[in-house]
Amino acid sequence: MIIGAPACVAPDLEEEASVDTATFAYTVPAKGTATTLDVAAWNLEWFGDTSRGPSNDTLQRQNAYDVISGADLDLWGVEEIVSVSQWNTLKSQLVGYAGILSNDPIVTNGASYYTTSEQKLGLLYKTSVATVQSARVILTAYDYEFAGRPPLEVKLSVTLNGTTENVVVIVLHMKALADSASYLRRVDASAALKSYLDTTYPTQKVFVIGDFNDDLDKSISGNATPYANYLADTADYHFATKALTDANISSTSSGGATIDHHLLTNELALALIPGSVEAYRVSEFIPSYASTTSDHFPILSRYTWAAAKPAQVVINEICANEPGSSVVGEFIELVNIGGSPATLDGWTLSDSTSIRHTFAAGTTLAPGKSLVIFGTAAGIPAGTPNALGSSTSNLGLANGGDAVYLRDAASTTKDSFSYPASLAAVDGVSMNRNPDAAENASFVLHTTLVAASSSPGTRANGAAF
Repeated sequence: MIIGAPACVAPDLEEEASVDTATFAYTVPAKGTATTLDVAAWNLEWFGDTSRGPSNDTLQRQNAYDVISGADLDLWGVEEIVSVSQWNTLKSQLVGYAGILSNDPIVTNGASYYTTSEQKLGLLYKTSVATVQSARVILTAYDYEFAGRPPLEVKLSVTLNGTTENVVVIVLHMKALADSASYLRRVDASAALKSYLDTTYPTQKVFVIGDFNDDLDKSISGNATPYANYLADTADYHFATKALTDANISSTSSGGATIDHHLLTNELALALIPGSVEAYRVSEFIPSYASTTSDHFPILSRYTWAAAKPAQVVINEICANEPGSSVVGEFIELVNIGGSPATLDGWTLSDSTSIRHTFAAGTTLAPGKSLVIFGTAAGIPAGTPNALGSSTSNLGLANGGDAVYLRDAASTTKDSFSYPASLAAVDGVSMNRNPDAAENASFVLHTTLVAASSSPGTRANGAAF
């Protein structure tokens, strides 16, 4: 919201809003496609707070439903969500979507920085396309600079065209207003975010989407844009929405500057489809849009997603220090992060001493799926998916440091990891790629990722592969 205040507190809005079960009124043309990753950011003005935003909760929610379901995009970063009950009702009506709000229990640090009665950040995503790996509120040390709304970071596994890749989505709502103090808070928040991205995600695909509350050619305060640090670093960052700024296209219903943006790391920039960036004028389809729905338009962009790539099987998780003293509980988890099935006939798993398992003829691993090899079948915990005992009944993984090798039938090494004693130091705690199932990722103790000590056959957070 252009005139929003820092983390404004509203009255208690958690009573369930009435639900109109009739067909909602307006048809919004689709903008997404089945083969592209389609992304939106939308400030839903004081969603669910009639004292500050649109005066009819039910109508605002229904109009939001019409826009989101009609536009048919894969990911929606949303801002200014106040009422949790309104949000939950909207989610329940959007078939095929799930969502995360910044104060949800699964969001690390979320409830500490977002109460039920203030503006919150959210992410809606198609469950057929994206799976959540983790969610947290970041840069909390800069809570003041972010106007009491520190960013929401969600790590996703995205599958399209038979290809699965990990992406990071950061939903942002910067400090509003054109006064000098507000401008300097945006400058400081921008610097803090860039330092975080430079350090944390130097090679990852990252979207930063939301209400930046300022433009890219010059600030609404009359100063230089607070986002000049990204614009100058062309090797690492790209504002997809610079095209809107250059064309003098406002992102709000009141006109003026482009203040809602999509910022990309360079790993995503080449995938941006030319001409796909748009301030979607849904006011053409929703009567009295500015007073009933929002003072911001949804900002859209679309991305190519590679067609199915060859199979690529990696070692994703290793438990060398089994729970208790029975070595049958040792395991090695493999994941096919490629886009085609992997045929494992004659492949082997070895430690630094010898071959510990040979895969039988006919063994295949589907794209995006896991296969876990335990010391013996007796060591497989009940309910572990897609697991088997080693062909030698012994993985022999040393707690003091060892190496694991995955080789094909021609003895070509397909993946390997040499681990130090520090990653096998605690009974029952495995070592896992971070990010989970990501190519070229490092290994960390499983408890660095989540509270659970291990996750054989599932993602680190317990979700299914």
